[in-house]
Amino acid sequence: MDVRAEQVDLVHDVDAPRGARRFVRSVLTRWKVSAGIIERAELLASELVSNAFMYGHGSIRVLVASTGGERAGFPGAFRVEVCNTGRGHPSVRHPTPEEVSGRGLQIVEELSGAWGSVTNDGETIVWFEMPADASV
Repeated sequence: MDVRAEQVDLVHDVDAPRGARRFVRSVLTRWKVSAGIIERAELLASELVSNAFMYGHGSIRVLVASTGGERAGFPGAFRVEVCNTGRGHPSVRHPTPEEVSGRGLQIVEELSGAWGSVTNDGETIVWFEMPADASV
């Protein structure tokens, strides 16, 4: 199985989530991922990049990679990674109804097939995986 992967480095600014959504949509559209899954992946990538902007510094790298189940040359599943400079340990929060933030990783946990994070040498990578087809 050939692993396909594409990445982009985004400037650390308030437009980074928008850039991530565009990038993820572009890659997954070329890979023939179903439209509903693309929309979900855009949302989740945007949440992770927003966190990278808020809690990290330096450029933000977004990587989209196939993870298996190739069929007719297209991935059966994929992974999105968001990497930034920082030593944070992301965790799901449980904010009160009055709090205006803190729900991003809850959304990622609920809508992805799996997610996690790795912090190493001053760099934090937060990722999620999803099937490429809603019927999977």
